[in-house]
Amino acid sequence: MTTPQLALAVITCFLLLVAALSKVTGRQAMHDMAQHFGIPWPQYRALGFLELAAVVGIALGLWWTWAGVAAGAGTVALLVGAVVFHVRARDPLPAMGPALATLAAAAGYVVATVVR
Repeated sequence: MTTPQLALAVITCFLLLVAALSKVTGRQAMHDMAQHFGIPWPQYRALGFLELAAVVGIALGLWWTWAGVAAGAGTVALLVGAVVFHVRARDPLPAMGPALATLAAAAGYVVATVVR
């Protein structure tokens, strides 16, 4: 694994972990976000478990490239969906910042891993 791949994997995992733990532990801000998007809480919380699975998959990608690529690609799809929900809710760009940053890191990780 190259240094850029490793850096992007770590950044992606960190950002995903922060978001996932907020959802899984049921922080009030995440309940508010679920309501803002019109997503029932159990489904929104389930996104946190998907984010945790992505962290595990990207970490496994350190040894098994295919696992990292699959988890990274799934993360990109998940975050494209998040951005769509932000746009539909007419959120300002700063509110989309965490989703966009994580999307960029995940996409960068996938590209760096596939292109190497």
